[in-house]
Amino acid sequence: MGNDRETGSDSQHPPSPALAPPRPLRFAPVLWRALLAATRDLPPTHPLTRHLRHWRAELDAAQPPPQLNAPQVNTLIRAALPGLPPHAPGLEIGAAQTLTAFGPAGFAMMTAPTVGDALHIGLRFQHLIGTPLILRATQHAGELHLHLRAGAELHADVERFLTEEFIASLLGILRQETGRDLRPHHTDLTGPPPPLDGRLRYHAAFGPVTFGAPHSTVVLPGAWLTLPLLRADPATHRDALAWCGRLTHVAPPQSDQTFDAQLRDCLRLQPPHDRDLGTVAALLGLHPRTVRHRLSRLGTTFREVRAGVLLDEAREWLTHSPDSTETVAQRLGFSDARSFRRALKAWTGHTPQELRQHPDRE
Repeated sequence: MGNDRETGSDSQHPPSPALAPPRPLRFAPVLWRALLAATRDLPPTHPLTRHLRHWRAELDAAQPPPQLNAPQVNTLIRAALPGLPPHAPGLEIGAAQTLTAFGPAGFAMMTAPTVGDALHIGLRFQHLIGTPLILRATQHAGELHLHLRAGAELHADVERFLTEEFIASLLGILRQETGRDLRPHHTDLTGPPPPLDGRLRYHAAFGPVTFGAPHSTVVLPGAWLTLPLLRADPATHRDALAWCGRLTHVAPPQSDQTFDAQLRDCLRLQPPHDRDLGTVAALLGLHPRTVRHRLSRLGTTFREVRAGVLLDEAREWLTHSPDSTETVAQRLGFSDARSFRRALKAWTGHTPQELRQHPDRE
C-alpha cells in the first residue's frame, strides 16, 4: 500500500461524520401519483388543499414531483394513509416501481454491469431518484447492510411507510433486473409489529423481519453485488451517467456534511484494493482535487476518512466474526497482521484482541 492507496499505521484517528442538515425532499413518480390519488377527497379547509390543486396540474402536465419540506411530507402522507391499504400500505406501491420511473438515474442503474455498480449509482444520485429517506450502505461479515433513516424531521409513522415502500421497490427491482428470486437475509424495521395480517405481508415481501429495531436495515448477501444485470448496456450506461452528471451540476449543491457521508458510503462499497482517491473520485464524478478541497472544509483529509471506514469495518469483523486477526487483516487490505495491529494501536490505543473482548472501547 502506498500514496493514496496506503492505509498505514501513521493515519490519524478519523473524525466523526457529521449529520446532514435539513434538506428538500422529493418523491419517486409512482409514489407521488399514489399519494395524490389517495388525497382526492380532502376537505377544502385542509392545509394542503391549495398545494394539491397545483401539484395535480403539474402531474397532468408530466412535470416531475416537486421538492417539499418535511412538514409538507408529514402532512401529505398522513392525509393519504386512510386512502391506502390498511396493513403495510407501502408494499403495494413499492411493488409497482420500476427503474424507468427514476429517470436518468434509473436508466444508469438499469444499464449498469452488476448489482454492485447499480447500487453505487443509486447512492451517488439518490437526490435524483426521489426518496425522502437517507440511504447508507456498509459491508461486513460477507453481508451488505442497507441502512434507511428519515432524520428527526419526519414522524415515525411517516418514516415507517416510506421505509416499507422503498424496501419493497428495491427488492422488486432487483428481481426484475437480475431475473432471480432474490430474498434478503433479514430485514429490521422500526416501530411495533403490525397485526397478524400485516406481519404476514411483511414476511412474504421481505423474508425474516424483526420489528422494534432502532434503525431500519435490509441485510443482503454480499455476493449479490457481483450479479449481472439483464439489461446491461455500456453505451447507454455511459450516456445515462453523463445525463445524471449534468442534472447534478444544475441542482443545488450538496452540503459538505452530505458529501462526507456519500464519500464514506462509496468507500464502504469498494473492495480495499480500490479505495484510492482517484478511483473513489471517479465514482463520485469529481476531480480528486475537488474531493480534497471539500474534505478540507470539514477539517479532514481523504486519508483520515478512509481510515475511519477501515476502523469501522475492523470493529465489525473483530466483534462479529470468529476469523483470526490475520484473516481480518487480509480482508481489510493490510499486507499482514502486524501492520493491521500497528494501525489499530495508532487509531484506538488498543490491540485487535482487546477490541474483540471490549468492542465498545473508543
